[in-house]
Amino acid sequence: MTFKETPRLPEALSAGSKIGPGYSTSVARNLGGFEANNQNWSMPLYEGDIGYAARTQQELDDLLAFFHGVAGRHHGFRVKNYYDYKVTPDQGTVLQLSTHTWQMQKTYTYGALSMTRKISKPVAGVVVAGAGTYSVDYTTGIITAIGSPAVAPTGWSGQFDTPMKFNTDKMLPLWIAIERYEWQSIPIIEIRL
Repeated sequence: MTFKETPRLPEALSAGSKIGPGYSTSVARNLGGFEANNQNWSMPLYEGDIGYAARTQQELDDLLAFFHGVAGRHHGFRVKNYYDYKVTPDQGTVLQLSTHTWQMQKTYTYGALSMTRKISKPVAGVVVAGAGTYSVDYTTGIITAIGSPAVAPTGWSGQFDTPMKFNTDKMLPLWIAIERYEWQSIPIIEIRL
């Protein structure tokens, strides 16, 4: 599998879709009714369905052209998840990778609950906070300090895409009327990068 940085899934299709996080939890219940849980993944995996988005002939044409371009499940691509694509200055955190590089992250906080997500596909226009000079790799989400000694960034803000791929190799539109279509489901799933 390769990843196609551009173009990303047409925004008209991602705007009308369902995309959200999912976790994997194993649950074992004993004879007394008590249960033991195991969190199988430390990070959520985002999944979605864009089958509700393509309704007009133009949207169908765009979707089919894009589907052919990425060869179904074969190539990954960027998706703007309209439910989660912004990072405010208080959410944008960084994880140090080396003396000059940091990985962009988004921290979700509600009261005492907190979870940090790796951001690997930022969108142009990111603002890096800190007293140094920095470059951003928009294909990996890695921030690099320019100059020596390296000055650590204190955070970042901006927008990001979710790396995803189609989770099917088939497109099965149902013709309803002239230039009107329905789809059973067109699943997409996040790619861990």
